[in-house]
Amino acid sequence: MNKKIGIVDCNNFYVSCERVFNPTSIGRPTVVLSNNDGCVIARSQEAKDLGIKMGELFYQKRDFMDENRFCVYSSNYNLYGDMSDRVMTIIKKYANEVEVYSIDECFVDFSNILDDEINDRLHLIRNEVKRLTGIPVSIGLGPNKTLAKLTSHIAKKQPSYDGICSYWSIPNFRDSLYNIPVDEVWGIGRKWTKKLNLLGVESIGQFVMMDDGLIKKLMNINGLKAKMEILGTYCHHVKKIPKLKKSIASTRSFGQDIESLEQIEEAMYYYIKSGVKKLRDNEVSPNRATIFLCGNIHKGEKHYESEQITFQRQTRDVDEIWSQIYSSLKKMYSPQKKYKKCGIIFNNLMPEMLEQGKLFTSTVQLIQPPVNKEKHWEMKQDFITQKYTTSWSDIPSVFI
Repeated sequence: MNKKIGIVDCNNFYVSCERVFNPTSIGRPTVVLSNNDGCVIARSQEAKDLGIKMGELFYQKRDFMDENRFCVYSSNYNLYGDMSDRVMTIIKKYANEVEVYSIDECFVDFSNILDDEINDRLHLIRNEVKRLTGIPVSIGLGPNKTLAKLTSHIAKKQPSYDGICSYWSIPNFRDSLYNIPVDEVWGIGRKWTKKLNLLGVESIGQFVMMDDGLIKKLMNINGLKAKMEILGTYCHHVKKIPKLKKSIASTRSFGQDIESLEQIEEAMYYYIKSGVKKLRDNEVSPNRATIFLCGNIHKGEKHYESEQITFQRQTRDVDEIWSQIYSSLKKMYSPQKKYKKCGIIFNNLMPEMLEQGKLFTSTVQLIQPPVNKEKHWEMKQDFITQKYTTSWSDIPSVFI
């Protein structure tokens, strides 16, 4: 119990990012839509209170949203990614061990902070993130990651905690577990929740009363670790250095079905550039890539073509990559088919300082990148906002 592990979780992150630059949406039901404005992927509390669920199709709820004066936004991933970087940078000023777990949350090891100082440190982080970015966060604190996640959930659900909840401040903690659904345990997803529910296990309190052997048989060793952490054991370490990714993908659905090879070429070239940016951010380079083309399965076009390409050398050069995948892309394309999606997945990633040499290499014959004025492949984003923090032309203007 000498470990103090926290999790800083941005509240309704995508919605909060939009509200920073669109304050008229504060207090109004607000949603953010998925690629091509398909379904709801983020909701404000007001939208949740009106019954909007995650994954609901936008076209089915559009009239309802209009009637209730919803603010609707298309996904603006450039904005969200940059705002996430700003939040994490602030947190790292006040903590030594930080593991960025996702775009909107990170684990923090506060074990070096004295007990009588920890509460002030948590409030300082919460206030500074809000002051400097406008993003509200909730913080949970416990002896391990699982209990930190649980206390973060409690901090969000109970306003009396003012966004910060500590495992050690909750009276009769074990009894309170019977009021929390088992799917709120970090690591227990839909598949395991369904299995547990079939056994009559609905709450976390019931889960920790299960036999260890049954849990291991039903959910493998990770399920048993989940129980051990709920009971206070420290199993999952905070990883300051992120694990090296096995692959990086860059892919999107088109805004409409595409028949033109020229349009597909430009889409693929754009995805290569986007993927290379991810490679640089992760400080890795690929030796291979897989490209694919597929039809619109919702219209019965289930065709899917893919091919793996081994590069002549480990590279993050956009034009080199494009020139080496171009011939394969042309072979995969058929003028008799319509396409809804394409993409590239970079494989066999290596840290940028470790470049694998080859005995025989040849110069890559560069191929001119495609240029089209009409970009029919671009995503449908009828409600997109500006790239306020990543584009000079979109910087907010202030009029005095």
